[in-house]
Amino acid sequence: MPYVEYDEVEAICRDCGRAFRSEDALEDHRNEAHASAVKAPEESPRPRTVKCSLCRQHFSTTAALLEHTRKAHSS
Repeated sequence: MPYVEYDEVEAICRDCGRAFRSEDALEDHRNEAHASAVKAPEESPRPRTVKCSLCRQHFSTTAALLEHTRKAHSS
């Protein structure tokens, strides 16, 4: 991380306090380091779900689906 002199600071990250020489550099930093904080709730993608092919129940992760299949559908 490059050192920024006090008189060169134009923008400070409100999430972590890091100083930047330009608003563009701050925006790049926020998009990379704080992506979840940058997105507004309406911009957040809907949670991806996976569906059981046997009973059509939905799960948020493949691991949860596999656990369900093992418990509910194994003979």
